[in-house]
Amino acid sequence: MLKKYKYTILWALWVIAVAVLCLLPTSDIQKAPRIPIPHFDKVVHCAFYLGYTVLFILMCRLEIAKKTTEKKIYLWAFITSISLGISIEALQALLTTTRSADMMDVLANTFGTIIAIGFMKKCKAFFRETN
Repeated sequence: MLKKYKYTILWALWVIAVAVLCLLPTSDIQKAPRIPIPHFDKVVHCAFYLGYTVLFILMCRLEIAKKTTEKKIYLWAFITSISLGISIEALQALLTTTRSADMMDVLANTFGTIIAIGFMKKCKAFFRETN
């Protein structure tokens, strides 16, 4: 039974992890080892939303593919990803004292989403589920 929902479970865990990591106080993040790459946080944002989008598309292909078109799955992946990114930025501004909303983060999130959609379109056959 869990096998049928593996992408849903992975996607939900990914969303929780992204939300927690993005809302952690910066004092907790500063304890982590530093990577000396300029704007590395934007690379991380891009990767977070690339992962979100890939898992969302895989989840939808497996669970609702017979009820909708591939084009709608990509559209919903884009809409939900961008909505999550904007929501988390708003929460950073409203609920934390050590974080602030950053439109460049939203742009990096969007870039990760676009890369993921392009990748999933290009490699669709590789990710085909067999039931």
